Amino acid sequence: MSATTHWHLRGDWFDVCSCKLPCPCSFAQAPTHGECLFTLVWHVREGHFGDVDLAGLNVVSLGEFTGNMWIGEPDAKMRLMFYIDDQADDAQREALERIFTGKEGGWPAEFASLIEDLRGIDYAPIIFDIADDLAHWRAEIPGRVDVRIAALTGPTSDPNRRVTTTNAPGAEVGPGQVATWGVVQKDEAVGFDWSHEYRGGSSKHFPFDWRPNDNGHSSARGVPTCDCHA
Repeated sequence: MSATTHWHLRGDWFDVCSCKLPCPCSFAQAPTHGECLFTLVWHVREGHFGDVDLAGLNVVSLGEFTGNMWIGEPDAKMRLMFYIDDQADDAQREALERIFTGKEGGWPAEFASLIEDLRGIDYAPIIFDIADDLAHWRAEIPGRVDVRIAALTGPTSDPNRRVTTTNAPGAEVGPGQVATWGVVQKDEAVGFDWSHEYRGGSSKHFPFDWRPNDNGHSSARGVPTCDCHA
């Protein structure tokens, strides 16, 4: 596998973080409490690395950072670990590791450039579930991670439509995607040495569509939207 290997990943991403809803990081602002402790989840709907099929596989990251990474603060770097789906065979594991640690370019390389301390990569069964209408999403690694989210709604919003943000200034999956905001119902995650205990306060879903030679610009997967923006 070389840096010239053609790859493409398209799927779903969501986070659970310690910020208040909506997370200011998605608006390229500093975290609510000056720091952000997070769980990130990627589900590959369609994907390949060369002739290696990656469809259906999942990746989870646990980590934290302090400060505003979007404005180039030198100390605003991430400390994190990855869980990679243990359904992946050796070739799939190597492909996912290379992409998510930034060795194969594209938006993941932009993300990886902000990692100060990669604490490790582990392999585990990852359960991913999402409603077609984005009414809820969740991920679970039995005994390690259990994060569950319901779509944000309120007394003046149409319950059949979603609260979204378009053209987010700090989209964690890259430019051009639509954020759908959610309320954290459960947040349990172990395997990373957190600096202190926290409880998730914000979540959002983004579609992602990555290739090695772009920085994340793609049209978003069509989802129910709401005219009121978070």
